[in-house]
Amino acid sequence: MSASWVVTCAATTVWRAGGAPGVVTAESAVVDTLVWARSDLAWVPVAAGLLVAGLYAYGALARRKLIRRLGNVRLVERLVASVDGTKRALATVAAVLATVLLAVALVRPQYGGEARVIPASGIDIVLAVDYSKSMLARDVYPSRTERLEAELRHFLDDVRRRGDRVGVVVFAGEARGLPLTRDTRLIDLYLEKADPRTEEPGGTAIGKAIRLALAFLVDARREEEARAAEEGRTAASPKQVIVLLTDGEDTASNPLAAADEAAKLGIPIYTVGIGSVSGEPIQTFDEEGNPTGYVRDEEGNYVMTRLDEKTLQEIARRTGGRYIRVASDRFGLDEVRAAIESFGAEAHRDRIEVDREEGFAYVVGPALGLLCIALALPDRRRRRTAA
Repeated sequence: MSASWVVTCAATTVWRAGGAPGVVTAESAVVDTLVWARSDLAWVPVAAGLLVAGLYAYGALARRKLIRRLGNVRLVERLVASVDGTKRALATVAAVLATVLLAVALVRPQYGGEARVIPASGIDIVLAVDYSKSMLARDVYPSRTERLEAELRHFLDDVRRRGDRVGVVVFAGEARGLPLTRDTRLIDLYLEKADPRTEEPGGTAIGKAIRLALAFLVDARREEEARAAEEGRTAASPKQVIVLLTDGEDTASNPLAAADEAAKLGIPIYTVGIGSVSGEPIQTFDEEGNPTGYVRDEEGNYVMTRLDEKTLQEIARRTGGRYIRVASDRFGLDEVRAAIESFGAEAHRDRIEVDREEGFAYVVGPALGLLCIALALPDRRRRRTAA
């Protein structure tokens, strides 16, 4: 029987427990159907029965040939006169049935148990947000930072609707963050305190941001596994993604090595490029956050910040994610949202998990009894003693 059939039976049983067709209204319900855990081995009982029956038939034919070779008909008749053909046939049937039942046990019959509705877990998303001073450049209207904040507000509104968990990593030369939560108000408050003008140390450490995001997601996996173990169920396969919003200019880490770590964990990274390829000067600010000019190199030339699309594209490629560049006429995170919804469609659906009782003992017991009968039945008739 297929797995889909089992789920259908479970869903039907839950409906019978109370509710309308097509709507699961109970957290658990008793399941009274018989299923086979290893339905892929359904051929084994048939093959085993035919094999054993064939061996017995071959043995009977071989005995007849040997008896014919003895030659002396009267002697042969006296030797086989005491053989009880009925008992021998019964022993054969018992042995064949015992073999079939033992093979049925291998298919693992299961019965009863309880069907539980596991609520949809949603997707785990970590937003890695670049708040380095290069994000103050105005090559994206009205500025990289302001456009970034608008993108995030739009994206978090959609996360609230879907019920996903979201964490955030804010980075410049170092990375800090907030672990996964369903309360997006915490994310809003955390991002309100972030400001490229006050983030220290300076620089852009994309690799450190990715590693911190991975740490948040791995911790979430472990928590889910521990919770599932306590509840006696199998942990669902997590749907997790990282959304990286940056101009891609890494100055303090190795982002591609961090991307390889994400790929090993099966976590895609969706990179969102903010900025222009032509570049923009980097502003400087005083302690109060007021602009004081622009960053210059040792020769007095303005230091330009440019969108590094090549690095962002490579991060997305290595992890199975996607690169999107923010355009002036649309929100780049809209495309990320569509890709994430397609990636984690199953995470937004409730699933049914059935805990069943193993029924192999009810098959093995009769099989052993039949084997005992087959061994105990004598081939010979009992001789009648004279009174």
